Amino acid sequence: MDPLLYETRDDQIAILTFNRPDKMNALSTALLRQLDDTLHQIEADPAIRVVILTGAGEKAFVAGADIGEYAGQTFAQFVDYQLNARRLFDYLAGFPKPVIGAINGYALGGGFEIALCCDVLIASRSAQFGLPEGLLGLSPGGGGTQRLTRAVGRYVAADVLLSARRLKADYAYQLGLVAEVTEPDQLMDRALAKAGYMLRVAPLSIREMKRLIRQGLDSSIEAALSLEQEVLFRLYNTADAAEGIRAFVDKRDAQFKGE
Repeated sequence: MDPLLYETRDDQIAILTFNRPDKMNALSTALLRQLDDTLHQIEADPAIRVVILTGAGEKAFVAGADIGEYAGQTFAQFVDYQLNARRLFDYLAGFPKPVIGAINGYALGGGFEIALCCDVLIASRSAQFGLPEGLLGLSPGGGGTQRLTRAVGRYVAADVLLSARRLKADYAYQLGLVAEVTEPDQLMDRALAKAGYMLRVAPLSIREMKRLIRQGLDSSIEAALSLEQEVLFRLYNTADAAEGIRAFVDKRDAQFKGE
């Protein structure tokens, strides 16, 4: 069985489905390698503007790492696996095209870490988020402690980490972690609708605003505001900005080309 399914909608939206339903879509070396290869393929394809990540079935987005694979690893293999996973998650977090996580069940451990790398999360009402690595005598290694703390604050993050608490979808929405909660049978429709809204936004603007969000969190407010204006000035000189302004004046839809 192919551990990662890849399909497109309207030639502009890529849907990647973690496809190990018999193991709750748990991460494996093969799955991570295929995800890495596919994301690079998507980055190089100018036709693809938005990515949606989801899991096969309704039980799990990704229920964590495949612990059976952990059990058979030497220390050197475990370290190599974790370093490669971190590199991939960092790549996903900085991906130049918007990534929507359609969370359809358990997003635990590495699954939650992948979700935290997405730009926007839409959750099924049955979704649950957690970082239970402490129950194995371990700790997260793919950015979970740091990205969760930045997303919800130190005290909620400490509760999730130190008590292995799971966040249900509605509470995750209240925390601002999830943008929308929907019924399971409407999840992909809502994710596709969100992708459709993103297609209206100039691709260069999206790339730069993603960078501003990411870098601004790690900068002083003064530095972040200066970077924001620098980006605005650079975008003003693009063909897409000229088209967007003309389209607004002409009361028509803009036709952006990413230039």
